[in-house]
Amino acid sequence: MDPFESLVAEFAEKAGLTLQSGKDGSVNLVVDGTDVSVQYRPDRGDCVMFTLPLYDTEPEPCMQRRALELAANGQGTGGHFLGIKEGAFVLSSVVKVDGLSAEEFAEKLIALAESTHRVAEGIAAAIGEELSGQDGAEAAPGPAAEGEEPPADAIRV
Repeated sequence: MDPFESLVAEFAEKAGLTLQSGKDGSVNLVVDGTDVSVQYRPDRGDCVMFTLPLYDTEPEPCMQRRALELAANGQGTGGHFLGIKEGAFVLSSVVKVDGLSAEEFAEKLIALAESTHRVAEGIAAAIGEELSGQDGAEAAPGPAAEGEEPPADAIRV
């Protein structure tokens, strides 16, 4: 049994689930109402966990922009990767399998599911903002006019 199969078996036993990895080394499960797929990559010793934050939604330009905003430095994605594959938004995370316990695996699955909900809400909000005439972006403070004091949070060089 390879390390991923062992991890999945231990996780399934502790969670009271019946799980088996597919022929391609993948496992599909539902975590907090979110479909999560996990693909084992034996050549790299890791697995990729991924979700689809918005099902059956063709990314509109305003949604793509919001996705980029959320993905900046992983700040709006909980540190997960956000992209578009085959016309759908995909949120993913790469996890090393070696030494990973079933409990840590569960924590990573839950964190991805929670981030998926936040990302879906953030991307979907872009449509409402576009319809209401808002762009969702806050004005960034510009340079102070001559004679004015720069904002307190401005970086001074």
